[in-house]
Formats: sequence, C-alpha cells, structure tokens
Amino acid sequence: MVSEDIEAQTMISSVEDTPKAVKEWLAATFTKQIFGRRQTVEPPKFRSIVQAVRASMYVDKITRKTSQAPVDISPASQMLQEELNNWDIDVFKYDCLTTNKPFRGLFAEVLRRYGLIKRFKINLNYLENYCALVESGYNLHGNPYHNAIHGADVLITTHNLISSTGFAAWMTDIEILALLFSAMIHDVEHTGTTNNFHICTSSPLTIMYNDRSVLENHHISTAYRYLDQQDSNPFDKLSKDDFREMRGIAVEAVLGTDMSAHFTQIKNMQNALFNPSTVNRNTAMTLILHCADISHPTKTWDLHKKWTDNLMEEFFCQGDKETDLGLPNSPLCNRAETLVPESQVGFIDFIIVPSMNLLGDMFDALLLVQNEEATATGNKPSNYKKVERPWDSRLVENRKRWKELVTPKEETPAKPAVNGRISEKEEEEEKEEDSNTPKQRNSTTEQPNSRRNSKSSSQQRDQTEQPPSLNGSAKISADSNDSKTDAPPVGKSSAGAAP
Repeated sequence: MVSEDIEAQTMISSVEDTPKAVKEWLAATFTKQIFGRRQTVEPPKFRSIVQAVRASMYVDKITRKTSQAPVDISPASQMLQEELNNWDIDVFKYDCLTTNKPFRGLFAEVLRRYGLIKRFKINLNYLENYCALVESGYNLHGNPYHNAIHGADVLITTHNLISSTGFAAWMTDIEILALLFSAMIHDVEHTGTTNNFHICTSSPLTIMYNDRSVLENHHISTAYRYLDQQDSNPFDKLSKDDFREMRGIAVEAVLGTDMSAHFTQIKNMQNALFNPSTVNRNTAMTLILHCADISHPTKTWDLHKKWTDNLMEEFFCQGDKETDLGLPNSPLCNRAETLVPESQVGFIDFIIVPSMNLLGDMFDALLLVQNEEATATGNKPSNYKKVERPWDSRLVENRKRWKELVTPKEETPAKPAVNGRISEKEEEEEKEEDSNTPKQRNSTTEQPNSRRNSKSSSQQRDQTEQPPSLNGSAKISADSNDSKTDAPPVGKSSAGAAP
C-alpha cells in the first residue's frame, strides 16, 4: 500500500463523529488496499503562452452557441442549444427527450462546438453508429446509476469544466477530442457492482484483468472494441500519430477513474502545484475526468438527491447479491443498516470538497503560469482573474440538507429513529429506570447507554461542524449552524478530494 493511502486511512479512522460504516466505505472505495499505482510514461508539459495566443478567441468560440450547427428543431436539440453550458442542466430531462439515447446528438454537438468534426473529418453516420453502440453498452445491465444518463452527465460536466474556465484554450485539438471521448465511454458496460465484488467473486473480468482496475480496464477495452465494428469508427481519418496520442490519453484518463487511486491522485497533484510548471497535461486531464465522474454533489439538490437515490439502490442491489452468495455486505450495501445522510456528509467532507477545491486551484495555477505577464513579473497580472467555481454554493446547500436529515432541528419522535438512535423521551425513561435498578445492569443493557453517549457527543459536534477544505480552512462558507470545524485539516494528510 502506498504511503498516501496509509495516511488517508489513518485520517479517516481518526474522525470520531463519522459512523464506522461510513469510514469503512471511504477507506474501501477511495484507497488501494493491495496494489500500488501503475507506472506511466512522463507526458509533455504545458505549452508556453506563445503557443496559446489563440486563447481568447478560442474560449469565445467554444462557449457561444454555434451558428454552424445543422437545423434541428427537436426538443432534445433545442435543449442542448440553450442549456449545454449550464452547470445544472437537467440531464434526466434530456435523456427522456432522447428516449434514452443521449449520446447521438450530445457527442456530435459537443464536438461541433470545438470545431473537431471538421478538424478531424469525422463521419457523422459513423459517429451516430458508434454512439448507438455506447448507449447499448451502458444500458446492458440495467443499472440504476452507472447507465447512459451518468455517462451523458459526465460528458457535459467535463465540457463545462474545460470551456467555462478557459482551460480548453491551452489544450490541443486532439487532447480535447480524447478527453471528451473518455468522458463519454468511461463507464460503458458497467456491471453495477464494484471492483471488490468482482475480485471477491473471481468474476471472468477479474481473471481477464488480473484484479487490477477491473472495471476501468473493461470500459476502455470495450470502447475500442466498438471502433472495430463495421461503419462505427468515426476517427478513421485521424493520422496514426493522432490516433495513438488520443488512445494514450483515453487509457490513462479512464483508468484514473478507479476510485481506489483517489488519494494518490490527489496527493500527486497537490505536490505538483507547488511548482505548476511541472504539471503535465495528462495528469491534469485525468483529474478533470475524475472530478466530473464524482460531481453530482456539486449540482442542485434535486439533481444530487436523485443521483444519490439511484446510487444507493445500485449499492443495495449489490448487497442483495452478496447476501445470496453468502458474502458479507460491502460498506453501504446493506439495505437495513446503511446511514445514507451520514454517508453523504462524509462523502462531501472528505472526498468532494477537497477534490473540487484542488481542481479549482489547478485551473488557477495552470492558467496563471501560462500568462505572459505573470511569467515575466512573478505577480498576478492585471488582466487575470481566477476561475469561477459554481460548485461551491451547491456543496454548501447540499451538505446542509443532508445534515438536517442526520440531526433534525425539531424534537425527535418518541419511537427509535431509523438507524438505531434513541429518542430523548426514551432516553429519559431509561435513565429513570436505571436509577431504580442500578445493580441489575449487564453487558446487554450497557449497549443502549453506549449509543446514548455516542448520540449526545455527536449532537454537540454536529452543531459546530463544517466540511474540511484543501488547506485546512474552509474555502466554502458554512451555514449559520456550521460556524466551526471539527474535522481534521485535509491538507495535512494525503486525503484531499471528493467521492
């Protein structure tokens, strides 16, 4: 196990007010428990400002509504024209408008906005055929969460991350094509179960990929197998060098969505940002896709809640399979015992907030280092401003909503709460009963006391808690009930990002 994972697991286990099941899920999902990080060839560094003189015009081109798009007045196409650059676009509504065929129009429209269809002579008929294969692959297993809607959401989020920040201006055309392609296919033919489930059941995919990033290897392999089907390779006009570069970027980016490599990926970028000029392009693009993949807590509450419900149902389905197979339930996969609000607070605090903070810092640092005046003077130039972070306000609101579900502000009901918490009324009754029979307590009756003590201390901490930030001081302002922070500064450990 790499040192970053050891530090992350230590940090997670040391937080007293996080339920044990949530700690186990965070450690099991976002750290590598067995294998180290794969070795990669060092890619080239970012180009200088001289090579990026087209920046301002390019940003304008990719963010405005394209006037070269073919005439199409279908509701789905109209929605894309109006809302593609909207961070909170309702992708569920868009999927309904396309009758669960979201990629055929979406991928073509995104590529068109960057001028990539003309640039790489992409055959639109082949593109439509390929997107149809990808849609079928996503819906192969009928997953509640890892389906074509999720793939479309990640594609749109990736587009918004590189276009709204101006980051696309410093990317080459083949890099933009590769990153958008990776976003679309990153979870194709997902089985609705985790890598650990495949390993524990010795599935055929596990045997094929030797227990290493099982699903991620399957996604990228499947995506390239689709290209071999007749009339389904929209990239057949790419030069050999371009095709090879595109594949290299796509392989690294998709493998980088393996959640067990999360803390290592975050730590590497944190270290690289001490000297932004050393950050390589592939590492930056991999972090962008990783953050887009786990970005649903950064959307409006209605969207985030729907994504959470779908994801938990997928987890519970895996738990049902594990029960049928006589296996212990993986973290958050037990329908009867999972603490959903608590898990989402932990997910936001330890994974999402630090990851999105780091992503914003990366954009700021890499765009600043490209600025000619900053390079010459070492100061922030007058024409430079930091990137907007629309996710900050969404994270504050969503975390607040989950915390309200964890600790209701009104008096708790007389009956025990869902997750075994004891009501205040029952607590008082038990205390009175205990005082009358102090000598009759045993190991069994000690358990409610333990839970009461846990609840009491947890309630006190909840009143002063707010999400950790990258540097240990919250970059996201907390609500009025979350004025202080109890969680350890993430910047002091290898942890630093989102679920």
